[in-house]
Amino acid sequence: MRRLIDYLSYLIGFVLVGLIIYELVNVLLNLNTGRVLSYVPDIICYIGGLAFVLSCILGIYPVSGAKKELFDEILEFLFESEERKEEKYKIPAEIMSRLKKDKRDEEALYLLAKDIVSFCDVDSTDLSIKIQQDLVEAAGTYNSETNEINISIAHTRTLDEELAVVIHECMHYILREKRLWLESREKNEFLTDIATLYFGFDEYINRGYILVGYLKRNEIRYIKKMIREYPLYEEDETDEE
Repeated sequence: MRRLIDYLSYLIGFVLVGLIIYELVNVLLNLNTGRVLSYVPDIICYIGGLAFVLSCILGIYPVSGAKKELFDEILEFLFESEERKEEKYKIPAEIMSRLKKDKRDEEALYLLAKDIVSFCDVDSTDLSIKIQQDLVEAAGTYNSETNEINISIAHTRTLDEELAVVIHECMHYILREKRLWLESREKNEFLTDIATLYFGFDEYINRGYILVGYLKRNEIRYIKKMIREYPLYEEDETDEE
């Protein structure tokens, strides 16, 4: 069923690309040279819509050079600091069943958070999680002093989004316990997102984090490719020496 939904989203994405290109070509072909400025807002909207569909829905829009440098730097830091598991994380069936019935089930979310943290070989004793009605500035927060995760009702409209946010906030806790962090806050947020892919949570991040997270679908695809290929680069360098 999930694979069918993914295929359907790609189909919708390609249809949208076709419609946008069709409308954009129509505008350009019927351009009145005496009123060029009046067409500018429409053209900008079409180009922006095309970029959004290509990057966020289809994930085939190129990643910028600056982002590649940032992602490569963070991946190198992770590979050098922490051994990566080959195993992919799967939410226990009982927890998933409860959350499908009620995604605001705090006890089920707590059990999920403990399972996520334990999967990364980190103690989860001090961790707690709460659903917040009035949390509007972010989809989720992690308080490093109290080890409390807060999930926003306003920003997690679907179960997929909620799961991705829980994983992201748990990763803040995991990285802190593993003493893995970088010098800037922005880099640490990207480190947290990339670590979720690095440690095997990419299935849930790819599904639900596009609208509530820092990474776009094309960036997730690029990072996953780099994670798969990184050991090959290491082997090549060893062979050359």
